[in-house]
Amino acid sequence: MSALGHHSRLRFNDLMNTLKGISPKSLTDLLKELQKEGLIQREAFPEIPPRVEYFLTDDGKELCEVIIPLIQWAEKRDNLHQEINSTCKSTVFPSK
Repeated sequence: MSALGHHSRLRFNDLMNTLKGISPKSLTDLLKELQKEGLIQREAFPEIPPRVEYFLTDDGKELCEVIIPLIQWAEKRDNLHQEINSTCKSTVFPSK
């Protein structure tokens, strides 16, 4: 959902490229679930070759807005833990 929050609309391959490492099946399953929950919408265009775009619904946009502070908190917390771990690893303890 975050990828769609940064773009107004994305096609399947654009989502695949944005979410590096996700399999096509996993992405398809995720998109279906988000659509079922009413967080994203899928629009198919009657073109050849077929074109499908995904975008956030109003509920999806609202969820993105309220979850951003949680993501920022998690990133800040993760950075703090990385700094602590790196400090502990670089500390040289005197041998006994």
